[in-house]
Amino acid sequence: MKVSELLNIVNTLVPLEYAFEDDYVGITIGSEQSEVNGTVVGHELEKSLLKYCNDKNINTVISYHPPSFKKVLEEDGTETMIPEIITKEFMDNQINVITLHTAQDVCEAGNADTLVEIFNLKNTKTFAHTLGNFGAGRIGEIEGLSNDEFKKLVEYKLNTNSIRTNEYFYKLKEINKIAILPGSGTQFIDEILEEVDVFVTGDISHRYLLKADDANIGLLQVGHITTEIPGMKKFVENLNKALNQELEYLYKDFYE
Repeated sequence: MKVSELLNIVNTLVPLEYAFEDDYVGITIGSEQSEVNGTVVGHELEKSLLKYCNDKNINTVISYHPPSFKKVLEEDGTETMIPEIITKEFMDNQINVITLHTAQDVCEAGNADTLVEIFNLKNTKTFAHTLGNFGAGRIGEIEGLSNDEFKKLVEYKLNTNSIRTNEYFYKLKEINKIAILPGSGTQFIDEILEEVDVFVTGDISHRYLLKADDANIGLLQVGHITTEIPGMKKFVENLNKALNQELEYLYKDFYE
């Protein structure tokens, strides 16, 4: 099988056109004409994934996060993208990489829809739109819970103890409606300020904690990949069925 054929199969499960416009998805390292010699799914490019590929003689990775590059501004004003060290190591080892990123967040049965199932959200709607009705965030209703009960529910459902909140979260008497967005979603906070009791996402900076305090909504921060892992596990299950294989999904559970 060529990388282009594998890409087509991936694209039937996760239509890459639904990613955010400026996102880096599809074949991000390598060539579509390369022959696939073993495949693994990895959440991001890192040393242990590279070692796994070399140990298993695997030359194709399907990643959630895109390879990392740094932007360099040249003297003539042009921009050059330089691969970070780990990205260059995958390049030097001639490993092809197909990246899903926000296409996996927004697609049907993707990361956001999986969170809807996990928290049994009712009367849901989408926010943080990409294309058409597709979007990375979900708003929905839950059975009323106290702030402590809700925090414990998130820890249990997402298998994490890495939780941070804003001050107003502890003033909530009952939580009935939440917004949730996999990965990092505070740039979309204005879309949900008037609608929910609590917003759950990752990578919340201090200024957004204060903004949520002023708007009288709770913010609950979990680890960046914590909200992405459940949907990726479902993707791997579907990909294994499509390929009739048993691919491994590797991620650093320390950051879950």
